[in-house]
Amino acid sequence: MLRLVAFIPEGFDEEALDEWSHSLGAALRIGIRQHLLLDGSEIEFEPEGPWQESHDAGSFQRVSLTFVDPSVGGSGYIARIAREFHLVAQRALQHLIHPNCDTACYRCLKSYQNQRHHDKLRWPAIIGDLEQLAETPPQPVPLEQGDTHDPRPWLEAFAAGVGSPLELRFLRLFQEHGFNPATQVPVSPADDAPPISIADFAVPDRNLAIYVDGAAFHMGARLRRDRIIRNRLREGPRHWTVVELRALDLARGQALVHDLASR
Repeated sequence: MLRLVAFIPEGFDEEALDEWSHSLGAALRIGIRQHLLLDGSEIEFEPEGPWQESHDAGSFQRVSLTFVDPSVGGSGYIARIAREFHLVAQRALQHLIHPNCDTACYRCLKSYQNQRHHDKLRWPAIIGDLEQLAETPPQPVPLEQGDTHDPRPWLEAFAAGVGSPLELRFLRLFQEHGFNPATQVPVSPADDAPPISIADFAVPDRNLAIYVDGAAFHMGARLRRDRIIRNRLREGPRHWTVVELRALDLARGQALVHDLASR
């Protein structure tokens, strides 16, 4: 059994959680099948949770995407999947990004086996998660340390009003250099239109929307990473300037902040 554990803020929308867990789980299962050349029956997937938990830093919920090898005694796939999880995520990304599909289809996430969850599948919503999983190989933790899963970096991010530790690092960089965009801002393509996305950071007066592409959780933000929606923001009457950041952009430091502040 292999569990991908995630922390989510209290009160996170159940519908959004179902969409995230089923979409990401289905995508990773496809990545596993393609990376290991399996026919599909060797690895099963099940979302678990959420479980309410508490820590000295605050309360939170924990969820798990669980991948199971149903063979008696195990077939040995799970250990290899854990070692090569970044390669699994890379294969999932290669499979998912394709034309003529805005949510999910039988070419990407849908199958006969998961048909009761078809309404919960949306591949654009989990691209940022897959990209972060694909960036670096997993780092083994010595057995004597046990199951740490320290929630404090996530709780600090939630308390600061952002969706992940990576976004918190960007927020601190911005503040260090005097740039103070709003966080978790609903954005619309036109002044009289309803919001279609939640920008991680934004300066609405200058129509600047900033997205940090990595694993994150935001209240009511199921469509926050949809690339089609970002194009609608760029092309709409307000002509938003949409900036997409990744972890590597942190190395730009003050130069990045100056670029954003001057847009």
